[in-house]
Amino acid sequence: MLKGIAASAGVSVAKVYKLETPKVVIEKKAGVAEEEVKKFEDALEKTKKDIEGVKERAAKRLSEDELAVFDAHLMMAGDPELAAQIKAMIENDCVNAEYATEQVANQMVEMFESMDNDYFRERAADIKDVTFRLKCNLLGLTIPDLTSIAEDSIIVAHDLTPSDTAQLNEFVKGFATEIGGKTSHSAIMANSLEIPAVVGCPGVCDACKTGDTLALDALDGVVEINPDEATIAKYEAKAEAFLKEKEELKVLKNEKSVTKDGHEVELAGNIGGFKDVEGVLTN
Repeated sequence: MLKGIAASAGVSVAKVYKLETPKVVIEKKAGVAEEEVKKFEDALEKTKKDIEGVKERAAKRLSEDELAVFDAHLMMAGDPELAAQIKAMIENDCVNAEYATEQVANQMVEMFESMDNDYFRERAADIKDVTFRLKCNLLGLTIPDLTSIAEDSIIVAHDLTPSDTAQLNEFVKGFATEIGGKTSHSAIMANSLEIPAVVGCPGVCDACKTGDTLALDALDGVVEINPDEATIAKYEAKAEAFLKEKEELKVLKNEKSVTKDGHEVELAGNIGGFKDVEGVLTN
């Protein structure tokens, strides 16, 4: 049994889908500028098409606000300043495209992370996401496509990027990550999708493999790998009780929220797009 942080309430039991992102190893090499610039431009175009494809598939489930992460990524991938800096380094230093991309990306991430503004600090994660995809395309590495998951699964990962969480489909019954907290992007997305999530659970990646059975208790922040039948039955009963309680609470949906001493509290919902209205009205 592993302990983490219950970030999005719920309980589920399903097979593990272990998200193993490609290991990117960059070496500095001498390069012919014209060839390396062409390689970079081709990889950049593929990166844009990849992001557009992921956005198109994710649009079936996500709100306009949640899809905005892909617009930000497309804007970043199309940023002429980013491309110009990478090309300049390739041409001036006669280095390979992968090395130039990593150096420029690291400089930009460092710059954004050092800013006082929360919004700009958060953009550092977007830069990492986009340039990671770009480096994978330069190296010919394949990034797992989470939209291809076609059976009930619980994702286990070191962490989930904004584009990872935006790809989660109806077969994803929850996730467990090694890092993160209740306010991390992945936790917020799990709450939006109403799927259980346990984050900040160190050791979970090493403890399991794809195909293992995993019990995810995002009420108490507990993960159990390959539980016996009696333990599975316990978690299934807990999941059923949780869903029953949620149903029972629906009878209070249209009641006024009033304290015992007669003070009425207004409850409101925060939406990012028209698709979110349905969730607000349901809850």
